[in-house]
Amino acid sequence: MYMLAPLAEHYDDGFGAIGDAFRNAAQTLRKTNGGDGSASLDDLPEIYLLRHAVELFLKSGIIIMHRRMKLRYDSEPHSSATPLMRTSSGKWKPLLNTHDILGLYGYWRALIDGNRDRLIKLMSRTADLDVPTELDGWIKTLGTADPNSDYFRYPVSKNPAADKAKSPFKEVAPQSLFAAESTEYVKALVLENAKGEVVKTFKYDKATSKAVTEAARGAAEMLSNFHFMMRVELAGGW
Repeated sequence: MYMLAPLAEHYDDGFGAIGDAFRNAAQTLRKTNGGDGSASLDDLPEIYLLRHAVELFLKSGIIIMHRRMKLRYDSEPHSSATPLMRTSSGKWKPLLNTHDILGLYGYWRALIDGNRDRLIKLMSRTADLDVPTELDGWIKTLGTADPNSDYFRYPVSKNPAADKAKSPFKEVAPQSLFAAESTEYVKALVLENAKGEVVKTFKYDKATSKAVTEAARGAAEMLSNFHFMMRVELAGGW
């Protein structure tokens, strides 16, 4: 029912539905860009959209579980319009003000693992609450690469050292541009001086962001499934 209802009517205040919208946009962008193998920066917007979807799915799950189990947010009631999340240090912080998916995931998973029996009793059917280990790895990869939700949005982020690895073109020594006995098709920018001497070479590295891209796609897909399950089993379709 939530798919056809205004966001204000959603059990999770609309976080999950917006998460699905960002995930769908990422999938559309990927198809438009022709999938993988591009020498451009088109993968960065896709990863950003997926990363944001992951963040929204986690926030949705936290809100749903708190409200369905009537768990207080520290001193705030479970129905609070300003939900909180508990950090690994035990402190509470506003859910809406954080972009830390490592912290969000840690709390999301703690709610599931610590309340498994209670959640199962609240479900209309018995859904699988086992969180696959693959998700742990995907979240770690994605959250480490972009802890502040700015790495894939801007040319510069709060981690200047990591920004250098963002571009798929890397400076290499001219003599290493073509590997011996390699049949690989090379994409590169070669700069020469006035004498025709090679001074700089920038080679396309197709492995750039590959691990993060795969992690973002895997995490967004799996959390979308968890989100749908919670909406059906814990929120009555709302």
